[in-house]
Amino acid sequence: MPLAITAQKNYPKLLDEYAQAEFKIKDFNGTMLVMQKGKVMYKKAFGMADREWNMSNTVDTKFRIGSLTKQFTAACMLQVAEQGKLSLDDKLSKYIPDYPKGDSITIHMLLNHTSGITNYTNLPDFWPKAILPLSTDSMIALFKNKPLDFSPGTQWNYSNSGFFLLGVIIEKVSKKTFNDYLLENIIKKLALKNTMLDNLDSVLTFRAKGYEKNRQGVWQHAMQISMEGPYSAGAIVSTVDDLYYWTKALHNNQVLSAASTKKMLTPYKEDYGYGIGIDSLKAHKRVSHNGGIPGFASYLSYFPDDDICVAIISNNGSNSTAIGIALESILFNLPVLIPYNPKEVKIDTAVMNNYLGKYIATGPIEIIRKNGKLFRRVNGAPDVELKPESNTRFFYADRSSRFIEFEIDKTGKVKKGWFIGNGNKVEMKQQ
Repeated sequence: MPLAITAQKNYPKLLDEYAQAEFKIKDFNGTMLVMQKGKVMYKKAFGMADREWNMSNTVDTKFRIGSLTKQFTAACMLQVAEQGKLSLDDKLSKYIPDYPKGDSITIHMLLNHTSGITNYTNLPDFWPKAILPLSTDSMIALFKNKPLDFSPGTQWNYSNSGFFLLGVIIEKVSKKTFNDYLLENIIKKLALKNTMLDNLDSVLTFRAKGYEKNRQGVWQHAMQISMEGPYSAGAIVSTVDDLYYWTKALHNNQVLSAASTKKMLTPYKEDYGYGIGIDSLKAHKRVSHNGGIPGFASYLSYFPDDDICVAIISNNGSNSTAIGIALESILFNLPVLIPYNPKEVKIDTAVMNNYLGKYIATGPIEIIRKNGKLFRRVNGAPDVELKPESNTRFFYADRSSRFIEFEIDKTGKVKKGWFIGNGNKVEMKQQ
């Protein structure tokens, strides 16, 4: 197993070492950008933008960014509030009068995912229709009459539906399409030359196609969904450079007033602001979000106290969030495991039996045996085989670069267990 990266001074080299491993070992396709105090620390493109035409990705390639769109939408909403066209305390019923329980849901709740409105991308009804250019009314009809997940304002649950409704409200109060409002008040204002709301008939230079591998490991086109579904929740196309320019403008109060920017970047429930998350990496304050849409994955983070920005966009669904966290960790001298291909070894059945049981890590995990093999079991997900890399370390058989590792005493009894993945090492406590 390769050694973890430790503190060294040649950060561009360390970043490239990690990025190249992601490309060679885990098939990363896309672009990466790391900026520090206005200077490029690392910028590189990997893989193919169009496999049929053998066109490589470049740093100017445009990608669908999925839910990174939400912070743009939140900024648009705060702008129209600044213009006096609405209040964040306004009820949803003011703009969509017949919306069920709309008089108990505020714009503030839509912005920070506390409305209780169910997420339409979790509904089986949505995906068969996702390729269709559905009207706004047809989209709202998919989730409008579904039961609320909880009483508005009491809990947090990520909801694309809420951000779809924000786009509708922006159109109503601005008297413009969401696309036109975004173009005039964000994109042109900030000179974001490679950012736009996507649709299927757009002809875009340097557009990346979205890909995925089938069960046989062969590349194929990802599902080509219509952008009328993602809309104000996830339909923007951009580049890593534009995402950096956007981030800096937002934090420098070039998009909103200082007061509105503060509202947007205030952590409410679950450390979520308006369309963006606020947390920390160790002692370093972080503002970040990720995005996923068929064939694409994105991650954008900013450390305001350190003036560091990380932008990752992939056109094959690579785990951009984990990659982004790894690059951040390198910059802050935190240990990072370079991607590698673990090799399965044979271990004694009695050793396997030591690890069976229930644990708590980021959530409940159970380790079970089936047909002489170990599996990880969690509620709501298929069992995943755990293949032994040694007597104490197991890797997930789904190529997700996740591991479970145990510390044992002289008798073989488990002292501690660890879940390792997505840039984190979390203790697994036995139940």
